[in-house]
Amino acid sequence: MIKGLYLGLSCFLLFLSHILIFRRFNIRRKFFAITVSFFCGILIYTIFFLVVPEDSLHGFIPVLILAFLNGTFLHFFFYYFYIHFIQLSDRSLATRIMVEIEKSSSGRLSLGQIKQAYNIDKKISDELEDMVILGRLVKESDVYKLTPKGKVHLAIFKAIRTYAKLRRS
Repeated sequence: MIKGLYLGLSCFLLFLSHILIFRRFNIRRKFFAITVSFFCGILIYTIFFLVVPEDSLHGFIPVLILAFLNGTFLHFFFYYFYIHFIQLSDRSLATRIMVEIEKSSSGRLSLGQIKQAYNIDKKISDELEDMVILGRLVKESDVYKLTPKGKVHLAIFKAIRTYAKLRRS
């Protein structure tokens, strides 16, 4: 059990190296690169799990601390992946476009038909309303303004985007 925890944590840290790779090199297909690095991590994890003896890693970190961190890690990431899945299902432009194509009588739409079927004004209004509810924006008359909380979130996102060289979309 301890071996899996150590190796899993090590492979996750190795997986995070894609951030440094994005910073150093101009990677155009970032999602593809992240996916490849994830599956490489699974391969490395599997190889090391089969090769490293079970008792070789005992005593490196106390078991109680490692078990607690593992449970916390799992709880956080199950929550995070669930929220991300809901976000993709509810908010993703790509998902919405696929729904509109699937709903059409012929199962296909031109760019013009997609633009007509997708109400971008409603999408923007819903996003603004959610940011107000979350405390990132305040609405004053007909204009929106960043709150201190919104400025902190924006600074974090901008720093991540700048560091990882993510293009603005």
